[in-house]
This record gives sequence, C-alpha cells and structure tokens, in this order.
Amino acid sequence: MILVVDDDQMVRATISRALSELGYAVAEAAGGREALEAVSDDRVDLVILDYVMPDMDGAEVAREIARIDPDLPVIFSTGHSALRALRGAAGEDVPVLHKPFMLEELDGLLRERLLERRRARSA
Repeated sequence: MILVVDDDQMVRATISRALSELGYAVAEAAGGREALEAVSDDRVDLVILDYVMPDMDGAEVAREIARIDPDLPVIFSTGHSALRALRGAAGEDVPVLHKPFMLEELDGLLRERLLERRRARSA
C-alpha cells in the first residue's frame, strides 16, 4: 500500500486517484501525526510525503518514519519554493517529485523504490 501524505486535500486526492489508476492500493494522511499512525501499520510499502505541512514538516515526519521502519521508502513531493529547505534537511540523495509532476514520473519512481525495498527484504 502507498501512503499519500499531504495537507492539501485536492493534491492528496489527485495523487491517490492517479495511484489507484496505476493499480496501487492507496491510503491517505492529512498531516504528519496521522501519517505516523498509518506507518505503524505494517501494510504501508512506501510513503509519498509532502514537505511543507502545518503540524510537522516532511523532514520531521521522515525521521520518525525511519525510526519506526528504517527500510520504508519515502518519496518527497514539493513545490519549487520548498526544495532548498528539503535538500538542507534531508540530503541530496532523497527522491523528490516536483509538483506538478507527470504520472509517468510518479510511476517510474514508485517502481524503482518498491523494487529496492523488495531486494532489501530478500537480502
């Protein structure tokens, strides 16, 4: 299951709908605390995480996710104005979807991250 975390309901719904059309099971969270509750559920395979949110920013949420499940892939989604802050908080190797993004870009990055997770689990 893919967890979509974004405080903007329309963005969250759009991403979720696109993921559903691609055949993924999807859950949604409106903020960081709600996301962390969902991640505690073992059914989450990947998190698409907005960076700028009111309750916790994406870097805080990502650190907590890593504490809960260090192998759980996280992909940040952000507008261009937050990119510099995201890079400073999360490092250069963090995958980032720049809003607005193309469906093909989303699908390719998901497949890559989910494949990496499967390989890590089988190793």
